Amino acid sequence: MNRIAVPGFDPALPVNQKRADIARAVAEHQVVIVCGETGSGKTTQIPKILLEMGRGAEKMIGHTQPRRIAARAVAARIAEELKVELGGPVGFKVRFLDRVGRNTTVKLMTDGILLADTQGDPTC
Repeated sequence: MNRIAVPGFDPALPVNQKRADIARAVAEHQVVIVCGETGSGKTTQIPKILLEMGRGAEKMIGHTQPRRIAARAVAARIAEELKVELGGPVGFKVRFLDRVGRNTTVKLMTDGILLADTQGDPTC
């Protein structure tokens, strides 16, 4: 895996005001639940926080969305914010469409794809 440079965080998004707290919680705990208002930046900023922490350098960051269209849209948004090509460092896998490559660091997928991938490869 390659390390992706994180170009920055929008201070207007409330989740970014808690960046250090989120990073500390992730570093100290196996499971972290982040709650926040719709539009606070949880979906797009948390993967960037993880990348800033160095996560994704050795193993892929998995990011689930409940619907195929959401997984595709969020992947496109994160790729745009990171200034990388969709299907490269940021990819997605949904039913009938797989845009994950060898260099993918952040993988967006539906819950069903996560379940199917873990049944086929318990190390993922």
